[in-house]
Amino acid sequence: MSKSSSNARGTPLVVTRIDPASVRRRRGIVLLLWLVSLALMYVACRLWLIPGVGPLQSQLRELRLAHQQLLEQQGAMQEQLSVQTSAREVAERALEDLRQALTQRQDEVASLRADVSFYQRLIESGAQQAGLWVHQFRLRRDGDSGNMYRYRLTLAQNLKRGRNAEGSVEIKLTGSSDGKLVKLDLAELTGAEAAPDTAYAFKYFQQLEGTILLPTAFEPSAIEIAMRPKDGASTVRREFTWAEANQEDDES
Repeated sequence: MSKSSSNARGTPLVVTRIDPASVRRRRGIVLLLWLVSLALMYVACRLWLIPGVGPLQSQLRELRLAHQQLLEQQGAMQEQLSVQTSAREVAERALEDLRQALTQRQDEVASLRADVSFYQRLIESGAQQAGLWVHQFRLRRDGDSGNMYRYRLTLAQNLKRGRNAEGSVEIKLTGSSDGKLVKLDLAELTGAEAAPDTAYAFKYFQQLEGTILLPTAFEPSAIEIAMRPKDGASTVRREFTWAEANQEDDES
């Protein structure tokens, strides 16, 4: 009991007095040091960093100005490009219209030349003949079918009084079928119950056109044309070979 009391009495008891004024002074010193450090950092930034910021800001302003100028130039160039594109489209349309007009004129000139050539040969043939005559018979394959043909028959007359010629025409096709000679009229070549109307009435010349269909396994060799005048005059006949009728030119 006495030993425990002795240990307890042997431990010194320290009593410290806290001075509020001293605590406030220490806090003030710490705050002052913190403010001084901020001031030093500000001064350092002013001395080291700010001198480099000024030129950067100036460069930034110059870049923004250059960017604005480039945008304006781009807008102007786009406007010019739009105008040029519109002008090119107008020029292309005008050129295409001109090409079409030129092609049309060339076709018209070619047609007129063909007509002049035809009339010239017609007149030359008429100078050698008197009265009615069969000027020309031409065939042209019609479509992809090998048996379908379109024909064009040209009739003419050379009469001094120049009266109208009227009458009818008979067209017959001669050939072979199964080794036999066969002569087919226009009704058999068109599949009609009766011969198509082939009447003519003209003063100088007339062209008759139509379609014929060759029978299967029929080998054509010649076409016979007969003009029967309405006034009872003599029948005018002319025969064309199949090769002659399929010529592409307009020779008599």
